[in-house]
Amino acid sequence: MNHVEIEDFYHHDFTTVSEWEVFIARLEEIMHEWKLSHAKIASPLKSGDFLNCEWHETSEKINFADVEFLLKHYKLKKEDEEEDVTNPQEESDEDWIQCQKDALDVSNDFVRLNDNCMEIARYYGVREFLVLIPVRKTSLTDETRIKILLSSLTIATNNANCYIPALVQVQEPWQKMYLGCCAGKGTCVNLDMVHLRKVPPHCKYLTGLLALFKQKIGEGCGVKLDSIMVSVRFSYLLKDWTNSTWTQEPPDFDFMQGETLGVAELGKLPFGATFDPVGELHLFTTWPQMSDNVVVDSEGYSDLEPQLAPEWSVQVKMVTLPACLLGEYMTDFLHLCNNQKTMVELLGENASYIYDDQMLSSALNILTESRIPTISTVVGKTSMKKNKNVEGPISEEILLPILYFLFPDADDVSKFPYNDITCNVEDDQWKGVKTCTMDSLVWRLSVVAAHCTHNLGGATALAQLWHEFVQEIRFRWERSILIPGDIKKRRVFTICQFGRGSAFLYRRILRLQSLNRKGKEHRVTIRI
Repeated sequence: MNHVEIEDFYHHDFTTVSEWEVFIARLEEIMHEWKLSHAKIASPLKSGDFLNCEWHETSEKINFADVEFLLKHYKLKKEDEEEDVTNPQEESDEDWIQCQKDALDVSNDFVRLNDNCMEIARYYGVREFLVLIPVRKTSLTDETRIKILLSSLTIATNNANCYIPALVQVQEPWQKMYLGCCAGKGTCVNLDMVHLRKVPPHCKYLTGLLALFKQKIGEGCGVKLDSIMVSVRFSYLLKDWTNSTWTQEPPDFDFMQGETLGVAELGKLPFGATFDPVGELHLFTTWPQMSDNVVVDSEGYSDLEPQLAPEWSVQVKMVTLPACLLGEYMTDFLHLCNNQKTMVELLGENASYIYDDQMLSSALNILTESRIPTISTVVGKTSMKKNKNVEGPISEEILLPILYFLFPDADDVSKFPYNDITCNVEDDQWKGVKTCTMDSLVWRLSVVAAHCTHNLGGATALAQLWHEFVQEIRFRWERSILIPGDIKKRRVFTICQFGRGSAFLYRRILRLQSLNRKGKEHRVTIRI
């Protein structure tokens, strides 16, 4: 009997999917989900599109070699994007991809974008790109790992027919260094960067940069370049100008801080900043599209004099949180929109209008009652008036000037009367704005309401002001006394008078004024 010896052999299964292949397949899947295949050629960019148009960002997390990455897709959204896309016949005859066209476009050469990964758009001038970033902002310095990630992105973009630049953030995050490529239609564009600690002496001037550029181009294709188009920009930064004077008068820091409240302070809102809101001032001098044959810039001589630059531009960077007085007023006032407290909760039970139903139900009795009131009626009205007194954070010394400012006809010697208010503004100028006539009653009420909210006690002070305002309006309504601050000339029917563009309170006060006029005329007719 023959003994068959069975040997054990290790068979490596090459059909098993490796982690690297899974990573590439996941990249392809994400590109298909984002519909990045066969990108169409769009119209050329215009100057300022990188700043004026919106950048759309999409991201997806992906793992590889126990490291979590974030794949981001950035695309510039143009308003006329759908209309300007070239037709399929022109696109089929086009040998260039979108990345190549955008990289050679000079319309956005010196755009300053400071958002995340926007340096790629500034460096290469592309409107759409993919970037792979470590999630935990770890440094990617291993050359082998960098090459694996770059090759993975290149394979995935080729398999998905994605003609979009794909880059990987390498080195330290603060260096903002990216490496990548863009392949399509038989061509490949390498997007490489070099980070130097010190600038070489021959690269500090345009002459050295041009020599280096011609050398690199000649090594790649052997073509001798006769002329090169050059665009140059000098940047100057100013951060500290404390020794210089302000360009405008500083704000009045004693505004609304005195013991008494003047009418002049009531009629205006503070304007200005407690400190200079400008953080940085950038000055740019630009020479666009020059031939290298007509400009010389070397260590010994330079044609690039900033004062002779054909284009000057300035960029202003504001501080993060500027202390603007008017902005603080408006912010505090707008926060009241989320305040759900009632008048009773802020001022107490005396602020509730418990006699509203009685007044509405006895409307006919008021019209038909005798001109000589009875004792019970007088006593009832007196007790009602006493119950309406409310206490708030605004003292009487401050509240009275405010009420005289709103209703100057109640003061014997008015310091700030209403002038003849007319509305001669065109309707289209304020179309879509809920407003009122300048220096009208509602205008003054809005100004003093902002003062009360910011300086005199917040929501409680505003509730006290509103209570007193409503009491005065009721008093004038019951006695048909005209409300001041009204538009007297109504020959032209404009939006700022009665249209839907005017404020709701403004229209209601105008309606009450109209009824008061009719009531006054009716009483005069009865007396005659």
